[in-house]
Amino acid sequence: MDLMPHLDVWAMIREATPTVKAVLALLAAMSVVSWAVILHKLCTLLPAARSSRTALAETLASLERGDGLAAALTLAARHSRAPLAGAAQAALAILGRTGEATTSPRLLADAARAATLAGTQALRDHERGIGILAACSGAAPFIGLFGTVWGVMHAFNALGLVQAQALTLVAPGIAEALVATALGLAVAVPASVAFNAAVGAVDGLERDLEALTLCLAAAAPEGKG
Repeated sequence: MDLMPHLDVWAMIREATPTVKAVLALLAAMSVVSWAVILHKLCTLLPAARSSRTALAETLASLERGDGLAAALTLAARHSRAPLAGAAQAALAILGRTGEATTSPRLLADAARAATLAGTQALRDHERGIGILAACSGAAPFIGLFGTVWGVMHAFNALGLVQAQALTLVAPGIAEALVATALGLAVAVPASVAFNAAVGAVDGLERDLEALTLCLAAAAPEGKG
């Protein structure tokens, strides 16, 4: 006797109630959207984080060698994938406005503000889509649970209509309903992992940007001479 029959998920979906099918369709759409965001972040956010770390390390090393602020910012501006690059370019544009031999504290403050604004705009671009991952990871399990509860209710209602207590009449309906919970978890788990990874990467980019602006602020005393 075969106590472990073949699990035909597609047959369960075909036999599910319209409400459960709608829930499954919604979860499938959420899965497609969340994976699109995940793949986009893998191609953009992670390379940006690596490039940002490299740019900051080169900038700090240049400052330690005494190459000068402009030379250090030029090194950071070469890493086009990093938000640091746009911030460095904005700072260089401000510092290059005048032909002064020394850099005034006011000019450095303007450069720091320009770098902050440019870096913040770049960070906003990288933050896009993270909210979708948060929504999918938080809502998908509950949507799947709703589909499961509805399917179980339908299965027991059918059992009551035939006025029988045979498990074979209600078990297929319960199995169909549990597919919704399984799909909900399949959507939520990768979305949750990707959300946490993306938030950590964005936080790292923010810290790198703050370090760059601190370099500009630390250079202010040099301009007082």
